[in-house]
Amino acid sequence: MKKCDLLDHHKPITIVQDYLLKVLLLAILALACVSIGSKIQFISARYLLFVAAAGAAWLFYAANTRIDLKSSLFIMALFLIQPHEATFYFILGLLAFILIAELVAKDKLSMIVPYPAALVILLGFGLFSASKISNPAGFTYFVSSVILPLLALVLFRNARIDDSSLLKWIKYIIGVATFVAAYGIVVAIRNPFDRIGSFWITAMTINGFYLVGFFFAVAMAIRNNDKLRRAMYGIAGTIILLGMLYTYTRMAILAVAFGIFLFMIRMKQMRLLGIIILGLMPLIIPSSMISRIELGFQNDISLVIRAVAWYFAVKQIILHPLTGMGFSVWADWYRTAMPIKMMYAQHTHNVYLNLMVEMGIVGTLAYFSIIYGILRKYWQMRVKDNEDIIHFGMWVAMMSLLFACLTDIFIQQYSISILFWVCMGLMMANSKEKVKI
Repeated sequence: MKKCDLLDHHKPITIVQDYLLKVLLLAILALACVSIGSKIQFISARYLLFVAAAGAAWLFYAANTRIDLKSSLFIMALFLIQPHEATFYFILGLLAFILIAELVAKDKLSMIVPYPAALVILLGFGLFSASKISNPAGFTYFVSSVILPLLALVLFRNARIDDSSLLKWIKYIIGVATFVAAYGIVVAIRNPFDRIGSFWITAMTINGFYLVGFFFAVAMAIRNNDKLRRAMYGIAGTIILLGMLYTYTRMAILAVAFGIFLFMIRMKQMRLLGIIILGLMPLIIPSSMISRIELGFQNDISLVIRAVAWYFAVKQIILHPLTGMGFSVWADWYRTAMPIKMMYAQHTHNVYLNLMVEMGIVGTLAYFSIIYGILRKYWQMRVKDNEDIIHFGMWVAMMSLLFACLTDIFIQQYSISILFWVCMGLMMANSKEKVKI
């Protein structure tokens, strides 16, 4: 005898789950729309037209293929040509829209949340820290440090992507990084006594992008057996490296050395090449940066600024160990704690300390437990026993970026956070099983 639907205990639960999920998706989209709307009021009409044109191009492309994550990776890569806060919120809204499209496309409306305990803890402590925000910039740091990881990981866990998506993303990043670096080299040559980060606002932040693009290019050059393609990726890697050198930042160069050292451990054929690259780097650093090197460690005030900032950061962590002092509250507080203008630091110049200062030890542990979990599983599933060097290149790029964060907060800044969390999402999605791409 057929069971009556009214007696089916699973159906009411499913209806409630579907309803709650729809409400959640609408809330995410509404939050993204409000965020974008509040930001576009402060940008020029010309830049707004550029964003609108980029959005229209994506809609045209997606309409002729399908609206999904894979078809949207290219426009996310284009964001890195010239990151802008308004464009960051545009990408955030795009991620929310794609998540809704991906979920609706399923036969049964359902959503899987990866690392649920860590994400709930991160969101809880992040919201509490956001309640203390006194600086407008704090909201963007909250979004890039809490909302973006949550949105990106949920999206990549539920999206329809295949194994070629990671390879496409790597190629897009190499192409954009090469273009940006080539322009940066020209600008640096024409302005030999200035540090200009190509199209980017700051020369320091762009090095996080160059770092990832460089190791992607190295991995692709090693991976390709075709001599022409190998040469093309080799040239791209060289241009990106030169772009980094012309915006000279010591920690970025050390991060390159760190990544090359990892390659040298993994591959015997990289050992001689790695030594050559490391040996030639001091010879091709532009003359505009030589004066900074000649200052030495004893006279370079930037080292003193960081050391003092770390000291005050540790004191703040001790005072606010659980909840932190709030996102970007440091920027205003430090002006009174350090009245000497030349010693001022806008942030702690260390992402690990900075997150603990802003949202406490527990929230920071949740944040990095997610990153550790993704990197560890990716190593086990795709890198450890896999001959395809592209996965190792992705892993090294992320490890090098985290190494560079010892003296900066790259992955918290909106310009790099999109790059970082898309990479994290792809690594998580590609850790399910070992499939050659």
